[in-house]
Amino acid sequence: MCGRATVINPDGITEKLYGYTKKFVPSDWKPRYNLNPREEIPTVYYDPFLRQRVLRTMHWNFIPSKLANRERVDEFDSHYSAFNARIETVASAQTFQQAWRSQRCLVVIDGIIEWVGERRHKIPHLIRHRDHGPFAMAGLWNRWHDRKTNEEMWSCTVIVKDADDWYARFHDRMAVLVGSDSYDEWLDPSRRRDQLELLRNSAYHKDGELEYFPISTLVNNPSYDGPDCVEPASAEELASLARRAEREKAQMDLGI
Repeated sequence: MCGRATVINPDGITEKLYGYTKKFVPSDWKPRYNLNPREEIPTVYYDPFLRQRVLRTMHWNFIPSKLANRERVDEFDSHYSAFNARIETVASAQTFQQAWRSQRCLVVIDGIIEWVGERRHKIPHLIRHRDHGPFAMAGLWNRWHDRKTNEEMWSCTVIVKDADDWYARFHDRMAVLVGSDSYDEWLDPSRRRDQLELLRNSAYHKDGELEYFPISTLVNNPSYDGPDCVEPASAEELASLARRAEREKAQMDLGI
């Protein structure tokens, strides 16, 4: 599962790295230290209307095109979690079928936040590239458009799979990460087959590209987005969490 991310350096998502020739991003694009589903996340995709590769911030929860109006969009968005798509069923799931065939994208971030430890005492960790640069998750995009009002919403989802041995310390599911040598093939809308094989052969962190470390529990609050969210956890904070966990375990053992 991938449900929390960082985009600390938006300017690091460059044309040179991702090959886009046009971009639609906020004029005041700010760093994100605690980015959640249903918020705007950077996405690189091939735009069939512009016929070029584009960087665009998209709503991180996939919105189907068939929804009749904005009220239905808001209802779907609040009731259904489509920010992750399971790789085992993405090709056949009604919500994602068309996008899997020709609307693939790179969801670009520079950190993933995961929690480790016992329930109620989990410690947040930041997973990032060793050089702190951006990396890409395999995703799907869609454009919802209301013909009556001309309103539109661009949205995306991140494809997830069973965690490999390296990632299993955090979660039993993980985002599918795409290596740079696979960007062109993954984004090619004319590619209609062997997408799964392509992703299987694009094992991004096998050679130790990623690192991780515990960070502040401030990130536990999804509405807080300050830079101190991703500060390394202090020894004092980690010790305090450990003492609290031991105290609650002792109370449970005593039936208190």
